[in-house]
Parts: sequence; C-alpha cells; structure tokens
Amino acid sequence: MSEHDENDDSGIEEKPIGILTGKTQISEARVLIESEKVERTSYLVVYGNKDEKGNRDHKIMTISTIWNDEEGMKADLAVIGERPKRPFEVGSKVYLAKDEQIREVLGIENPPEQSVALGKLLGYDFDVNLLVKDFGRVFITGRSGSGKSYTMGVLCEEFMKKGIPVVILDRHGEYGSLKIASEEKGGEESQFIDNIIEFSDLTINKAADLDIEYLFSLSETDIIAPNLCTIINMRGLSLEAQESLAGRLLKKLYKASTLRKIPPFYLFLDEAHLFAGKKSTETCDTVKLFSQEGRKFGANLVLGTQRPQLLDTTIRAQAGTWVVHCLSDVNDVNITIHSAEDLSNEHREDISGLDKGEGIISGEAVSGIPLFVKVRKRETQHGGIGFNPLDFLSEQTVEDLQKRKRRILGDKSEAELEAGKEMFKEILGDKSRDELLDMISELKQKVKNLEDELNTWKERVETIEQEKGIVSPDIPVDERIKEIQTELKVWKEKYKSLKSKIEAGEEVGGLSEEAEQKIEQLEKYTRELEVKLNQTIKEKDKAIKIAEETIKEYKKLKK
Repeated sequence: MSEHDENDDSGIEEKPIGILTGKTQISEARVLIESEKVERTSYLVVYGNKDEKGNRDHKIMTISTIWNDEEGMKADLAVIGERPKRPFEVGSKVYLAKDEQIREVLGIENPPEQSVALGKLLGYDFDVNLLVKDFGRVFITGRSGSGKSYTMGVLCEEFMKKGIPVVILDRHGEYGSLKIASEEKGGEESQFIDNIIEFSDLTINKAADLDIEYLFSLSETDIIAPNLCTIINMRGLSLEAQESLAGRLLKKLYKASTLRKIPPFYLFLDEAHLFAGKKSTETCDTVKLFSQEGRKFGANLVLGTQRPQLLDTTIRAQAGTWVVHCLSDVNDVNITIHSAEDLSNEHREDISGLDKGEGIISGEAVSGIPLFVKVRKRETQHGGIGFNPLDFLSEQTVEDLQKRKRRILGDKSEAELEAGKEMFKEILGDKSRDELLDMISELKQKVKNLEDELNTWKERVETIEQEKGIVSPDIPVDERIKEIQTELKVWKEKYKSLKSKIEAGEEVGGLSEEAEQKIEQLEKYTRELEVKLNQTIKEKDKAIKIAEETIKEYKKLKK
C-alpha cells in the first residue's frame, strides 16, 4: 500500500502523529510516534491513494504494544478488517483515526433497540453499542472491586430494556437494587420495578416479593416470561443449600427450554466458581449442560467470577463473549488469555493495569478485535450485600407489590403450594428427628473429648510444677483453660435443655427455629473450642520445653 501524494492532503485535516518504520507487512507494521496524543488505546489510520471516484483508501490499525527506546516512542500496529494487497510503504504517514472511521470498522454503531450499550470506547467520547444477537454465553471476570458485579448489573438493565427474560441467582442480596433508580435519576423506584419478581427468605430480606419457599410451587412460565426479571435472592441460605437450589432450578429451566415451553432468556450466575468449580457435582453438571447445549434452545448464561482458574474448564471454554476487568493473580490472567477469544500475551499488562470500571470485551460480540471500554453508569442503584429497596420505595409502591404477590399465588392450589414447600425443604436438607438426635449425640461426644483433652493438658502442667519443683510465673496454671471449662459447663446446660425438648417430642416434624439456632451455635462453639485447644497445646508445649531446659540448667549449676 503506497503513501498518498505529499501535496494532496484533501480530506486529512490533522497532522500526522508519526511514520511507519522498520519492516512492514500486510497485516502489521511499526510506527515511530512523534505526538503526545497517542495512547495505548488509540486507533490509527494509514491513507493510500485515491480511487477513480476520488475516495481515499485507508486502513485502520490498533496498537498491539507500545514502548520507548533511544529513538523515541514506538508501537506495533495490527490492521483491523480487510488487509491491503501489498505491505505498507516504509515512511508512510500515520494519523489518528476519525471517530466515524473507528465506529464503522469496529461495528459498534448499531440501533439502540437491537444493541447493548455497555459504555464508551476507552479514550473516546462515543458509545459502544453491540448487537444483542451476537452475545451468546457471556463470561465476566475481574478481581474484587474491579467492577465485575457492576457490569453484570449494567447488562441486566440492557436486557430488561429489550424485554429479554432474565433470571438472577443472587447469593448476597445485591440485585434487588435494580428496583431503585440511581441517585442521578432521583433514587426512587426504577423503570423496571413492575417487571421484577424477587424471591427470598422474607424474615431476612423483607423487601422481596415472595417467600423463596414458594419458588418451586410455580411453573416455569411464572419464572421466565417476556419483560420479566426474576431474582432468586439466596441471602441467608447456606452455600450447600444455594448450590442445591441452583442445580434444581437450572435443571427445571433447561428442560422447559428444550420443550420450548419458555421464551429465550438469560440466566445470571455470579461467583460461578462456587457452583461450577472443577469438582464434579450435580449442579456443576447442569451448568455445564447449560453452557454446552443451552444456547440452541434459548437458555443463555452470564457467568461472573473473581477466580476464572477455579471454574470448570469445559464451562469456561464455552464462553462466547468475555468482559475482562482487572485481574492481578498470574494464574487468573494466564487462564483468561488462553481461554478468551482474540486475547493474547500482548494483553497481559493491559489486563492487570485496568482501572476500576474499565474492561476488555472480546469474542463473539465484537468484530475480531478486543475493545477497551469504560463501563457506563448504571441507571439503577448498585447494591451491596443485603441492599434493602424498602428504604427507597413509597408506601403506595409497597402496597402495589403486595397485591401482585397475592395475584401470583392466588391461582395456585393448596396442594401445589405444599408440594413446592416440601421440595424447598428437601433442598435445605432438613434432617429427620432421628438424624438430629444422632447429630446432637455426636456433638456431645465431641465436646466431652475436648474437655477431657483440656483436663489432660492442665494435669500435665501441674505435674511438671510439682515433680520438678518449679513454681514460676513463666508456667502459671492456665487461666484460659479454666475459662474454657467454665464455658463448657454453661454449654452443657444448654445441651441438656435442647436434648430434653427433642426427647419430649416437642418438635415431632423437626426442630424449632430456636433449636436449630442452638445446634448451629453448638457447632460454631465446637469449632472455636478446637481452635482454642490448638492454641493451648502450642503454648503448653512451649512452656514444658522451657521448663525442661530450666531444670537441666538448674541441675548443671547444682553440680
């Protein structure tokens, strides 16, 4: 590709930022930069000769790497789109690409109703609008605080604007904030509030719409429907229960999608490595099925994780579009580079150097070239753990939501509701009365063993003091042991009370909430006790060693 005529700069208003130097090819070249305007994310252009109609041929290029040496700042460039038929001429002038040239070659200027607006091209003041149909399975990653969850919220907003059904498995109760407009938009109920149904434990998350125990009483069409966003707020459930619930729900939705009972939808799963890690589980297998086969049935995934290296390899490989925020762990960066389409070792420093809210989009949603993007501001609040929309909603809105709740459950029979509740109890792993008694028996024995071991250590210390004739402040009677034994005595009384209740048959179908809390406290206390024991053992070992050394020294002096 030859340089244009030196005296014919029609259509080129800017000054060149540099010239091509060294070896050039049809797909790449090197530029010696002579302008401070050029940055890592700049797009450059090399012009050719005019055609018969007077239009000047041009090639848009992106910077692969940029550096300084004794000759000045240089950069390696890669051609975007169609390559020239001949290598670039050495010495050709290089210019900053115009906005319209960049938008055209990147394919990011699409109709709003058909596209997702994730943000602005980094370093430029125009939007990146990517076609919805090109997204497929989406993988969003980034370390804590990099903007991963924020981007997932932006993507939820974009899909809801298009009326695309969305299901969010929300581990921490963060996504109820989609009901509330951002502070820039007044901080009141958002445009989506009538299109969101939130399931949760209402004793913990009072702003949810329906108790999560009713989730499996509803049909798939109650959960997946046009213009509907269903949030499964699992805050308060154990990780085991969350994993089991996710597996059951995904299996139900996948089957419904294969039978074409529900429209195409997106399922959002943050902290995906906890549900689909490298260890094979039933839930992981279902997520894998979603990732491998779901798209052809309209069951699409958006997976988010801070640790891509912990995610199942097959699931990771199925991601079509990647949104990569800042990663600092070397293994996570390596996994991302080798898994994401169009990323290479040249992007290693880019990934670790991204600022909060900045990301690299690669894969199916872009035109073969990774895009550096500054994610747009959310139109709804970005919620933290336990976000409570009731702090923002008007009394009238709350009343309307309560009416909606009654409407949703109104057409369900008692039998349907009870069947759903039973399935949810099974997911929670409710224990039978006999299983609970066995568990309490085991805990009782565990506490007894700990008590015996503590007493043994106490006796061992006292024996050294008496037999060796050493009574020193260096080896006092352990006050902590006394404290632990006192706590054990108190705990035994709690245990006896709990045992009496169960044996009296007060909770035939299972333990009361109070009893379950006491068992949980017992398990927690036992773990704490083990830690204290280990600390005590280490300290006593050290004390005994000091005592024995002291005795040896004393005997030497005596001789």
